[in-house]
Amino acid sequence: MRAVAITLVLTGAMAVAATSTKEPGSVTPLCMDRETREDLRLAMRAGIDQAMRRQTQLMFENWMREPTAADQPERAVSGMRNAVRAYVGARRVANEWSPPLCAP
Repeated sequence: MRAVAITLVLTGAMAVAATSTKEPGSVTPLCMDRETREDLRLAMRAGIDQAMRRQTQLMFENWMREPTAADQPERAVSGMRNAVRAYVGARRVANEWSPPLCAP
């Protein structure tokens, strides 16, 4: 879950930085060309996908270690619901992320 949370924070920070306006104390938007933007978007998606795979593996490993625990499989299912929510949100942010194009 920590990997998913870190990915969400980083993705969200990039989205905020890309849409900030130039005000005292604000983050200056980073401009880039379309190819770089799409390369970065693909890297973000890959990181989000990797975090989801790790979380899925961790949930299943925990379940396997305690298969007869009174709160299994509910605890694993709850953890996966949270991970799926985070995954969907992070993918949405990555897909909507659109830093400005640099002036020629």
